[in-house]
Amino acid sequence: MTRFFLLASIAFLGACQPVQPDVVNARPVADALDQATAEARKARISNLSYDALIDIASSEEAIMGEVDIQFDLSDAASNLTLDFTGGILNEVKVNGNTVAADYNGYFLTLPATQLQQGANIVTVAYRRPYGHDGTGLHRFVDPEDGLTYLHSYLWPYYANRLLPSFDQPNLKANFSLRVDAPKDWTVISTSPGTAESSSGETRLWTFARTPKISTYVFSLHAGSYQIWSDDSGAVPLRLMARQSLAEFVAVDEWFEITQKGMTYYEDYFDIPYPFQKYDQLVVPDFNIGGMENVAAVTYTERYVQRQESSRAEREQRTSTILHELAHMWFGDLVTHDWWNGMWLNESFATQMATLAQLQTTEFTNMWHGYFTESKKAAYESDSRVTTHPIEMAVESTDMFTTLFDSITYEKGGSVLKQLQYRVGAENYRRGVSAYLKEYSFGTTQLADFIRHQSEASGIDLRDWSNEWLTQPGFNTLAAEPVCANNVVKSVIVRQSAPQAWPFIRTHQTELAFYDVNATGDLVVAHTLPMTIDTDAMEIPISGALPCPVLVNPNFNDWTYAKIEISDADQAVLGEQLGKIQDPLSRSMFLAALLDKAMAGDTSIAVYVRQALALAEDEENIRVLEQITASLSQAVHMLQRLRPETDAELPRLQDDVESLALKRAHFAATRDLQQFWFGLFLNVASSDAALGTARAMLDGKADIVGIEISPDYRWQLLIILSRHNAPGIAELLETEINRDPSDFGQRMLLTAQAAAPDLANKERWVDELQSPRTITNLSRQRAVMTGLFPATQTDLQLELLTKILGALPQMSRDADPYFLSSYTTALLNPMCRQESNAIIQATLDEYGGQLNPTALRFLREAHQADVECQALRAAQ
Repeated sequence: MTRFFLLASIAFLGACQPVQPDVVNARPVADALDQATAEARKARISNLSYDALIDIASSEEAIMGEVDIQFDLSDAASNLTLDFTGGILNEVKVNGNTVAADYNGYFLTLPATQLQQGANIVTVAYRRPYGHDGTGLHRFVDPEDGLTYLHSYLWPYYANRLLPSFDQPNLKANFSLRVDAPKDWTVISTSPGTAESSSGETRLWTFARTPKISTYVFSLHAGSYQIWSDDSGAVPLRLMARQSLAEFVAVDEWFEITQKGMTYYEDYFDIPYPFQKYDQLVVPDFNIGGMENVAAVTYTERYVQRQESSRAEREQRTSTILHELAHMWFGDLVTHDWWNGMWLNESFATQMATLAQLQTTEFTNMWHGYFTESKKAAYESDSRVTTHPIEMAVESTDMFTTLFDSITYEKGGSVLKQLQYRVGAENYRRGVSAYLKEYSFGTTQLADFIRHQSEASGIDLRDWSNEWLTQPGFNTLAAEPVCANNVVKSVIVRQSAPQAWPFIRTHQTELAFYDVNATGDLVVAHTLPMTIDTDAMEIPISGALPCPVLVNPNFNDWTYAKIEISDADQAVLGEQLGKIQDPLSRSMFLAALLDKAMAGDTSIAVYVRQALALAEDEENIRVLEQITASLSQAVHMLQRLRPETDAELPRLQDDVESLALKRAHFAATRDLQQFWFGLFLNVASSDAALGTARAMLDGKADIVGIEISPDYRWQLLIILSRHNAPGIAELLETEINRDPSDFGQRMLLTAQAAAPDLANKERWVDELQSPRTITNLSRQRAVMTGLFPATQTDLQLELLTKILGALPQMSRDADPYFLSSYTTALLNPMCRQESNAIIQATLDEYGGQLNPTALRFLREAHQADVECQALRAAQ
């Protein structure tokens, strides 16, 4: 599964009012599964299978289904619950006897009096409305051509929105499926399917029985999909997308990446691809980046561009394709026992996608990119008050947004990289292979993985597992050379940790000494592998090495630790950052400079000047990508801080906009052009930039080599709307007539929400809190995206009390995906004492009423706002 964004919303669809839980079960009545219930069921149930008939032809509002659930019970002494959220039960039979449905809208209680030790069969006939929030079985009608598309999204606890089930990862089951569908639709599931010839308006599709898999990776997709096939390898491949998007899909690239990735993984794991076919679907309204449904993976349409894809877009698409493919072995073949183990599933797929890209694609500097993108996100999440251990307790499925984050993914991947470096790459690979072979089609816990790594390497890793996986927070490493007569005698390395999580770890890393060569460049003169395991250690240096200009205590970024630079280092970097020959080293020191600026230790304006100077001559695409991203971040932060008094902001903004346009015009490659044009689109706010945006829309200005495609036109229009450009309403109306696609309609919502008018903002906040016209999640997301850009914090502050006031009710009614998006998009830092106080008052008064999702992101919003206010005072 690939995170792209966290979003969703749902109006509860159950027909029944909640009732008190069964006394014996004591299961909480909620749209969630608690771990205690899951463990109790796992202890009783075995030999589980589902045989389902699902009708998606008879109604445009709901699916009708009937499922036979067969299982063995170790005892029949107590009731048993069956998960099924928001549906209607037509009939329930237990072992052939019709029973009155004890159903509370969330789960069905099967009475012990009807159960028996040994074999049981439960038959449920039901009805369940289609999802419109991206969960369960989601239904989408394309506004361009009226064609209908269905896709399922069942992670982590949404399989029970498709069919009644024991919806937990460690109750793996065989699935048999038949689907009655409109005759002109294609239906896709986990196994290969065949369709009967049709004489009427429907066809019956039958799918082969699956091997043992978890409920959350089962799937059902259907509709008028465009289908491409590739049978050149041993495993048949298909790629699908909706008809109106088909011309833009990079089909050949998609298949090439998949074929190479499959070959790489089969060799790395020493296990053939474990399923019968491999389908990939690009689906509308998808909630995240990608989902590893067994042999029927789904992806967001954001991986399809309506103009030539940039290098960054190609790389992200490649990474996700390889990430989801890795899950077929690690995640689907072998699955975590419960959600506390999700990190290993996701971190490993993240790591494997990086390794596969290094070996099979054009993106051969992926570890550099991992530092600039993934580790940056991990350190940010790990610095929040809500940070958590990589391996954390998960009491219930409604906590999933507390672990669906950069700690689970990017920090976990970083720690696995450190583990691979510690045990050796080949030992690591052998341990993974043995682990997957032993537990194929089963479930595991962390100790199983660590045992195999220990056996393969001959190293007892239990202490390593404890210090890296069960302790939150990150470390910072600083290195100070001790020199005499210009010869380095030793290096003092200091390890620190945040005050809230003062945990010192063992780091396997390399020290690098940098010296000036004959041409004036800073080069790596010496490296020293080392183990850092205390808060301070002095390492003697033998030989007659010259005193280094700089020292990097995490050269090549092997460990998960930030580097800290001294004031003297900063002075050197201010003059010589661009002279560091090694691109990854330039990136690491540039990141350290940005850290100091964002912490208030130095001026953000100074950082912007340094980054602009570095950009003038920088040629490495990774460093340029980092520069453009950091300049966008810095400008947005300056816009949030003191725009009313900061006289330097307009000059800095003009300089960034001007450089972005100049480099976009004259960059050597189209990829570099798109980086710089993307920066311009991200920061454009000055009168000159708005004039350029309008001229591009009117065809009076262009950048040779960049087509102002419909997607770019909408970005330009959102910029103009954000600043209330003259005639914007007419421009938007003209554009939506030109591009009435689903994408165009969502971009129109973003542009309308961006208009800098208080009444407009309030109207959209009302709509999000009580949806009347926009009930589709992806469109709600489009509104949230536009509402409060960095230049509109005053409007955001005026509505802050209203935004927060709805959280208790939304905590009860809204889905975690929706809540996570609402609380992050609408609570970006305002950097004011007033906003600090209002958010804190909400936490004090309502914190106990908020669900885990709302509470987490509200706490993070308060921390970010307090930090931003402190930074405001420091600039």
